[in-house]
Amino acid sequence: MGKRRGKKGLTVSGGLSYDSAVMTALSASRIRTPITLDDVARLTGVSPITVSRALHGGSVAVATRERVLAAAAQLGYLPNLLARGLVQNRTSTVGMVIVELANPFFAPMVSAVETVAAKRGSLVVIGESARSEQRERQYVDRFRQLRVGGIIVTPATRRVDHLEAIRGAGTPVVVMSRRWEDGDFVTADNGAGGRMAARHLLSRGHRRIGLVTPEGPMDTSFQDRLRGFRQVLASAGVSVPPAWDVRTKATRIEDGIEAADGLLRVARRPAAVFAMTDRMAMGLIQRLLAGGVRIPDEIAVLGYDDIPFASCCQVPLTTVRIPVQQVGDLAAECLFDRMDGKGSPRHRQQLLAPEMVVRASCP
Repeated sequence: MGKRRGKKGLTVSGGLSYDSAVMTALSASRIRTPITLDDVARLTGVSPITVSRALHGGSVAVATRERVLAAAAQLGYLPNLLARGLVQNRTSTVGMVIVELANPFFAPMVSAVETVAAKRGSLVVIGESARSEQRERQYVDRFRQLRVGGIIVTPATRRVDHLEAIRGAGTPVVVMSRRWEDGDFVTADNGAGGRMAARHLLSRGHRRIGLVTPEGPMDTSFQDRLRGFRQVLASAGVSVPPAWDVRTKATRIEDGIEAADGLLRVARRPAAVFAMTDRMAMGLIQRLLAGGVRIPDEIAVLGYDDIPFASCCQVPLTTVRIPVQQVGDLAAECLFDRMDGKGSPRHRQQLLAPEMVVRASCP
């Protein structure tokens, strides 16, 4: 056939109008329908149930399994995790809520959980609470609606009734980097860490000691390290004067800078300062140096966490190291054991030992 003008004034082949040509092209490029278990079953000559067993580790003959796997690969079959989750009333997906994605303290934990999940063939979905209890509860509710297989949470506060509720409904929950008196948790022994920090300062002869802590309700990790720190100071007859007991809005570098501004304004300054996080300690060091204070000669600074940047600070930071990678690894293993119905019915509660890392800011 010859060519003619279409409705839009364009020449198309085969006597088709412009609109018909477009529809034909769209039809030819339409995305294929997803491959199903039935498609794999037809290609291999076995039932869909046998295909499902072969793909998910069920009991089938070796030759059959190999044939099914080859057919699935040939067709590009991917299991429908949503459909499988509806049948089992849960998916293999894991939900995780942490307080702050930008905080380098949590990065190794998240990486460890992802590594364990990948080995188990599971997907991790992460939510950030931004230290908001309300947002944390919203994420937990959404994960429950998604029928996740289990949840790992770093609670923003001590209130955990929402975690108890979802666990009571059958979804395993593990608390990471915090304590949970009535549940599974993996965290550092922060009480021991706080005592370790105080003993280090006292052993260096410091008695004029300042403290930088976040204001408002604290989570269990901050409460524990603060309690341990004050206990050791009290036993040595040392207290922190109100002028040196600085409260900050949060735990970032900017908060440490504001804390340093406050200390620079007082007539008599402490000889050493314990900041409750490395980020606050780094901000503290930055502003004290800018204010002409020599560290550690005039003010020694001690942090907590040993985040990856602590050794790269303007004055390398002395700090209490938390085994964050191990915290994430053990939290994930605990959760998957619960999801698989393994382990003791008793709560698994693990406190990992912290370690003092001595650097130039408080040698």
